[in-house]
Amino acid sequence: MLPLHLNDWALKRKGRTKEKVSKLRRAIQVLLAFVVACVFSSFLTQYIPMIFIGQYQVELFFLILLTFAVFLYLIFYRIKVYYWLTCLLILIILLFGVAKIGWSYSTIVENAKDNILFLFDNDENTYSKVEIRPAQKAIAPHITLQQRIQQKVDYKDSSVRDFAVKHSLLYFDNYYTKYRQICRQFSLVKYIKENYKYVNDPSGFDYFASPQESIRLMAGDCDDYSILMASVLKSIGVKMRIIWAPKHVYPEMFCGNKSNFEKYVNAIYTFFPEEIGSKQIYYRLDKDGNYWLNIDYTDAYPGSPYHSEEVLSIIYIK
Repeated sequence: MLPLHLNDWALKRKGRTKEKVSKLRRAIQVLLAFVVACVFSSFLTQYIPMIFIGQYQVELFFLILLTFAVFLYLIFYRIKVYYWLTCLLILIILLFGVAKIGWSYSTIVENAKDNILFLFDNDENTYSKVEIRPAQKAIAPHITLQQRIQQKVDYKDSSVRDFAVKHSLLYFDNYYTKYRQICRQFSLVKYIKENYKYVNDPSGFDYFASPQESIRLMAGDCDDYSILMASVLKSIGVKMRIIWAPKHVYPEMFCGNKSNFEKYVNAIYTFFPEEIGSKQIYYRLDKDGNYWLNIDYTDAYPGSPYHSEEVLSIIYIK
């Protein structure tokens, strides 16, 4: 047997060792809780709408903080529940991924990365306001030409509506829970941008094709393209206007106030990462402070650069 003082020393050392092991175990539990909170929050964010504070998208970080706080409580007060809950959440993520319910694993990772980049690198340098600048030399189109364009826009026709609905479902459908109707709008824009071919008008005559004709041919000039875009997007609930610029006509879509416009910006960078790269998104403000997004064919993503910043006339589609 050890002497009493040595026995006390051994007991104290054993107690300190157990305490160190306990602290290490607790640290590992907290670290694991943070990792699982990040993974589960990245998975869960696809099922909740976007949340903005100012221009910053923050729903992922709210989810991480909330989930991590719950895990910390369970670690310190309900450790068995914590282990069971962790296993359950991991199982849910695995099952949903295997069953292809919602985003793929790679999409979840990319979205989490985009959220982080968007939070820390989001400023107004990512998009550029273009003022409505009256043309100095060009002559504004005669009112009859503007009326002819406006009259050609047809968003109530069943074939136009059928085309719009069909192609609004082609792309980005797995993002619908997150972005709602923005998915439908940008799916339609993407299809037209990728398939529309430019063909000149007859020499010396402004020919304005109906949306039905453009749907059938998927070709025409800039005013035909604008009439088509205005018609199909209007048929699924988007406010539209057509800008008549010197030697060019192009459409703009309504995005609403600044908070709503931020959702469009985030969606563009999420849906069109290769097309937009490090380029900017271009828009205009109206007199009420609402945002209008350029959807001309000047590039493969919504908000592409303006062909001309000068404006001769603005045709609102009613």
